[in-house]
Amino acid sequence: MTRAALPSVSPLRRLSAVTVLAALYALATAVLVAHGLRIGGLALARLRTRPPAEAPEPDDWPRVCVQLPVYNEPEVVERAVAALGAMDYPAMEIQVLDDSTDATSERAARAVRLLRARGLTASHRQRGTREGYKAGALAAGLAETDAPFLAVFDADFVPAPDTLRRLVAPLVADPDRAFAQARWAHLNRGAGWLTRAQGALLDLHFAVEQAGRGRTGRFLPFNGTAGVWRREAIDAAGGWRGETLAEDLDLSLRAWAAEWCGTFVEAVAVPAELPDALGAWRRQQARWAEGMAGVLRLHSARLLRAPHPRSRRLRALFALTAPLAYPALLVMLLLHPLLAAGIALGAGPGRAFVAALGLGWLGLLGALTAHLVAQRAVRPSVPLGRGLVDLALGLGAPIALAWTGTRAVWCGLAGRRTAFARTPKGGVREAEPVRYTEAALAAYALAGAVGLLALGAWVAAAFQFAFAFVLGSAVWTTVRWRGPRETAPASQPA
Repeated sequence: MTRAALPSVSPLRRLSAVTVLAALYALATAVLVAHGLRIGGLALARLRTRPPAEAPEPDDWPRVCVQLPVYNEPEVVERAVAALGAMDYPAMEIQVLDDSTDATSERAARAVRLLRARGLTASHRQRGTREGYKAGALAAGLAETDAPFLAVFDADFVPAPDTLRRLVAPLVADPDRAFAQARWAHLNRGAGWLTRAQGALLDLHFAVEQAGRGRTGRFLPFNGTAGVWRREAIDAAGGWRGETLAEDLDLSLRAWAAEWCGTFVEAVAVPAELPDALGAWRRQQARWAEGMAGVLRLHSARLLRAPHPRSRRLRALFALTAPLAYPALLVMLLLHPLLAAGIALGAGPGRAFVAALGLGWLGLLGALTAHLVAQRAVRPSVPLGRGLVDLALGLGAPIALAWTGTRAVWCGLAGRRTAFARTPKGGVREAEPVRYTEAALAAYALAGAVGLLALGAWVAAAFQFAFAFVLGSAVWTTVRWRGPRETAPASQPA
């Protein structure tokens, strides 16, 4: 194609369309750069600071109610109950909060009976409704105990015997702390490319984002599991609420606004299973994105009025906009081939625009730095080759979520709440239909890459091929679904 072959459009109209598209692309790039620099800054904060020392064990251990919310998780519930019962804590009661409608309830009841036979205080509670989903279950369990501390573990987590002691100790040592959050480790990181990508992303979140926040006194959110809450802080914040799909973030923010802060216990890692099916991971991430966007919609004003320094309030608000990376990725995917082709044909935005987009590499550098810092912190002995592959997977995997993440963000911001979709656990893969929207995006990305290659825009074509490869791999993975796998062993987390 030559410039002469372009459709006949008036210069003013063409300039207007190009300007609008270029502005949208620049805005999307700015969002990604800003968040890349945000996590890069947290990586530097981690490098400049030392981890806090573990709190000493108290003379008297307070009573703790350990809550296990479950919903249709028969593959893992017995393992989870057994792990909780094996924790070495002198004053503990266990609640299995069961909203299940399948064989989970029978297995949970059997596991609880085994704990009681050993002399442990344990109960199996069924509400008969899923009102409020996980938040509703936790609130119902809270009403049935007077324990001053409450631990929360999801059914796919397998805490070590000393986990509860190491999480309760910092709360006893500092009465101003609302909760203690542990890092997540991964039982099945090596199961495939998807679990390796998730491992890299979660390591970045905990070893960089949570550690950086904890060490510098910034707003620290609870991660929904593998942590212990102070009951007084829950009550001061207004209790568990099911207004959004991110009940953990919602409670954390309300507690922070009530002058309670959390603590991240870097030395404690609780292993869990990662979803090994793309559909399960996609639903999980969409739920998290919708929940965070819903919290942003509901509580941004409350956050800005919180009794904390302005810089911390603004940082916390900015962190809540992280899901906007999904629509930013989608905009880049759609507009990149059009603008790059226009530039190659001399009909696109000017050189100043192209030069400005070069700043996008700063965001990539920030994300790259954060991944490297996380990898060195969590797995310092990983072989170089494997580490580089995991790094690439962690950087590229979010592209596969561009469409579903964008839709989830829209639902959260618009208040169009979707049903709580559980994440299949225990290696179970549920049949996942081919998503034709994402297949169309993969085809569009590939067509754009081929077109840019034909125009001789080599760098732009390589960038577009990266989009096409990730999206195409996601579609192919869905098509070649192969059924259930076995539950990951409760040992050797990575």
